Amino acid sequence: MNTAADDLACYVSRDGCELIFASDRAESADLENTPNGVFTEEIWNTSSSLDHPAYSYSKTLAEHEAWEISAKQDRWDLVTINPALVMGPGINPHSTSESFNVMKQFGDGRLKAGVPRMGLGIVDVRDLAEAHYRAGFTPAASGRYMTFGHNSDLADLAIPLRRKFGGQFPFPTRTMPKWLVGLVGPMANKVMTRKMISRNVGLPWKGDNSRGVRDLGLTYRPLEETVIDFFQQMVDNKVFEASGRQPSARKSVSSTT
Repeated sequence: MNTAADDLACYVSRDGCELIFASDRAESADLENTPNGVFTEEIWNTSSSLDHPAYSYSKTLAEHEAWEISAKQDRWDLVTINPALVMGPGINPHSTSESFNVMKQFGDGRLKAGVPRMGLGIVDVRDLAEAHYRAGFTPAASGRYMTFGHNSDLADLAIPLRRKFGGQFPFPTRTMPKWLVGLVGPMANKVMTRKMISRNVGLPWKGDNSRGVRDLGLTYRPLEETVIDFFQQMVDNKVFEASGRQPSARKSVSSTT
């Protein structure tokens, strides 16, 4: 399980030390429990546990611990970055992150039969890196910052992929009804428990990122750019060839006499 120390980064400036903590992804809290239907910095993940899901629970406990440590000293200030689902091209093109696994499923055919309707907040990894930097070097930065660029949906990720790559990969073209997700989801992905499906599938995700935009001057690139750059990196590094899926070759027609 994570501890506060696992997620801390220290930025030293002329004004002293600023500790930046990357905390729980905002969408880790169940969508059905979103107060007033909108995630803000005031909302904490209170629905996760050791078995629903343990990773999100560990991140929440770690942030609580970080704030407790901060309150007992005056040598440094604490700022927390609370990102939604992080996507986009990374340093490691063969990552084992959940976002990498999600994107891989779009290209290797596992989602060809259909993709669940499930709301997601999404932030590009490059924009998230900028958020960390600005939180560390903006004197007015304080407290928590919801960091995401888009209120989106899992099914919507297929749209720019189909537009860019066409029929080269078996992208899903339809959504899967919730009752069917409940039947096959737990067998296909251990994260998709029946509790997770019941509380999140078919529900929208909506967050308010205005505090980070106002205090830190954050801007976010288009979702299409994030998705396409992420997938292109996987193509360039032969991720789908390694999994037995390759872009379909264009057929050539020759005439005989």
